[in-house]
Amino acid sequence: MMKFLVKNQKIEVVEREVLASDQIAFVSVKFVFDGAWKTLHKVVQFTQCEETYNLVLGTEGTTCLLPAELHPGAVKMSLFGYDAESDTTVRATTVPVTLHIRQSGFVEDSATPIPPTPDLYTQLLKKLSEMQTGANGKDGRSAYEIAIENGFVGTAAEWLESLKGRDGLPGKDGADGLPGKDGTNGKDGLPGKDGRDGRDGKDGVSPDLTNYPDADAVKALIQAAVQPLLQQAHVHENLNVLDDLTADELSLLRALQEFEDDTTYNIQTFREAITALNEKAHTHENQSALDQITATKIAQWDGFGTQINGLSTKVTVYSEKTERTLESLQKQIDNLTSGRNYTILFQSGQNAISTYASNLSMILDGGYQTMADFLTAYPQFCSAANDFVLSYSQECFNWDKSVLTVCAKPLSLTKNAEIVMSYQSGSSEAGSLYLVQKPQKIDIPIGVYVNTEIDANRAVSLDFHWLQSDTFITTITEYTGISDGEYYLAWVGRSNNSHPKIRFLKVLED
Repeated sequence: MMKFLVKNQKIEVVEREVLASDQIAFVSVKFVFDGAWKTLHKVVQFTQCEETYNLVLGTEGTTCLLPAELHPGAVKMSLFGYDAESDTTVRATTVPVTLHIRQSGFVEDSATPIPPTPDLYTQLLKKLSEMQTGANGKDGRSAYEIAIENGFVGTAAEWLESLKGRDGLPGKDGADGLPGKDGTNGKDGLPGKDGRDGRDGKDGVSPDLTNYPDADAVKALIQAAVQPLLQQAHVHENLNVLDDLTADELSLLRALQEFEDDTTYNIQTFREAITALNEKAHTHENQSALDQITATKIAQWDGFGTQINGLSTKVTVYSEKTERTLESLQKQIDNLTSGRNYTILFQSGQNAISTYASNLSMILDGGYQTMADFLTAYPQFCSAANDFVLSYSQECFNWDKSVLTVCAKPLSLTKNAEIVMSYQSGSSEAGSLYLVQKPQKIDIPIGVYVNTEIDANRAVSLDFHWLQSDTFITTITEYTGISDGEYYLAWVGRSNNSHPKIRFLKVLED
């Protein structure tokens, strides 16, 4: 037995069992209703392949049999109910649940007729008949008993005959008989019994039966009762198309339907299995970004966690054992950079592309491009829209792309030289700033060579951090651990929370 709880407009499975096809009046479906459904006249609907079978539960019923017409595949079951005693139209419905009928092992050796499920109108007529005959009624009185209570005198046979005639027939002679009585609600009067000189029966006088509805009135009452259900009927506007379907096409459609039904059943089974987890379910709008987070990146972030937290609130730079805040450091940087010789590697402005693009190249996702080609693919990287700064923005590269920028102009450096960068960063985090020594001979693009040296850990990694700032700030990075010589400078900008914007990059000389 399948058992379900009907609560408001939802059907919940209480007991589930495997359903096999080819059964006839064998599988029971039981329902437990909440208070809102108790007084309603209830009907169960089973729908499969656009065919709907209605089973009337009535007001007190709670169990019905699974229709025998259902074949292997998915079946949608729902309920509706209406309040026949309400002054206004009341109809309750439920969201359907899906049952799955599996193929049985039954093999027919002869055609076994399947008793059709009566339509809704027929079931309602049966319900009304049962109530009138006392099967489900309170007193079960017959029409003859009601006529006796209203003044009729005679036997049941006489009452039936009284329903026939209006004009009386002549009474027959009989011994000590009474004259024929007037006909009651009929055309011909009854003959007198055992009368010698019986007289002709008089015209019958119809009694008042206005309290008893005739057949047409009963049909009208039934029609009014089922009127809210007539909206369940449907027609096919594509009847001509359906008529053109061949047996082979129907067979193919049946196979596809069975596949869809199996899939639907499996999905429902999975959903029921994880119902308890639904409250913990959540979604990520940045799913594509999260998919790119690797174990290596997480380990790197864990290592920088403490340092980043400190930098996000206050940046402290130690020089000659004196602690200076970022504000005082900025003023000192401005003083240090004024009046000194420097080499400009990049400077924002209208001439930025024409002046510096020839010396810059980019490595993105392992691919090498000159800045001119790079701007063709990513025009927002350096454009008038962002005042011609180098913008490693998320709008340009999507989330968390690393762009290695290489300056192909060699720099003659000593240990006393310094790199001055003016930038704006959305967050504080460790950055990547590299020096790669110029080889005596090179026959590949400088950007490719520099990237190869960095991947092989043969580059000098400088101590560099992006510092969170709402406006452009200037920082100085000192060269440590290098010998005098010619070097190529490279750095990495990431389109993550930092997404830096570089306004200028200079190398200060003595």
